[in-house]
Amino acid sequence: MSNRYTSPKISLLTILKWQWSKFPHAQKLLPSKLPFISQENLPSGEYALWLGHATLWLKLGETTVAIDPVLGKLPLYRRYSPLPISKEKLFADVILITHSHYDHYDHPSIRYLLQQNPQTIIVAPAGFWRYLKGTINRERCFEMEWWESVMIGGLFITFVPSLHWSNRIYLDRNKTLWGGYVIQNNDHTLYHSGDTAYGEHFKEIGEKFAIDEAFLPIGAYRPEVIMKLVHTSPPEALQAAHDLGAKTLIPIHYGTFKLSDESVDEPIEWFEELTDTNMFTFQPRTLRIGETYHFNSKVQ
Repeated sequence: MSNRYTSPKISLLTILKWQWSKFPHAQKLLPSKLPFISQENLPSGEYALWLGHATLWLKLGETTVAIDPVLGKLPLYRRYSPLPISKEKLFADVILITHSHYDHYDHPSIRYLLQQNPQTIIVAPAGFWRYLKGTINRERCFEMEWWESVMIGGLFITFVPSLHWSNRIYLDRNKTLWGGYVIQNNDHTLYHSGDTAYGEHFKEIGEKFAIDEAFLPIGAYRPEVIMKLVHTSPPEALQAAHDLGAKTLIPIHYGTFKLSDESVDEPIEWFEELTDTNMFTFQPRTLRIGETYHFNSKVQ
């Protein structure tokens, strides 16, 4: 495992000091003011549908892909934005899991989607079978090392590094890999980074792929002394899109769960302030939760 792609370990004392410092300043939980679009069904054509946080539904060619599907609340964390489509309407041919943290790998959601379509294929980081035993047949679960690729449903899927870490319980730290995915067909190349801090891996990915859309995280960045090691802030996501050479940046990983000290709405407010006052080599494209981005269309 390359140390270049592994976030430094944060001491338990640092985490406890952070949690303790929040108690005297506890504030009433306020609902998100972010705009929201309800969907009756999955869209037609080729699309990316953002369902909040890091959950993305894609249709490329004839294949429907779900990335990090989280369809309900999380242990200890409320959901600020409702799921914009009834989960009964959700269907996936392929599920991509970026890493084992609870806000990206939600076992009840995976189990439900497999009930919806028993033929679904799961692609996950190396070592992930430990969490999927008894949930899916082994032959339909592909575990990937960094830079490995697999062809499924006409899509060439490559697992790429991110600067992060993995665990679900105390004793399984970094027993599985973590990363993002580059998904390609004859017409299109898109990238979902999963969780990541800013790092040199963005330039490496940009050197290997011509990215059309980069779905990059912009939330969970305060306090900086902790979160900078594992997540990207809005300015860092903008720099990452430049490093990637992406044509379009679509921000994700905000507005759904409050995992850190900034407000639920702050990441996109900061992102839009930066993109309103600066020019970039790519097009920033903000999606509302539940909004559809149509591929191969001049009208978005």
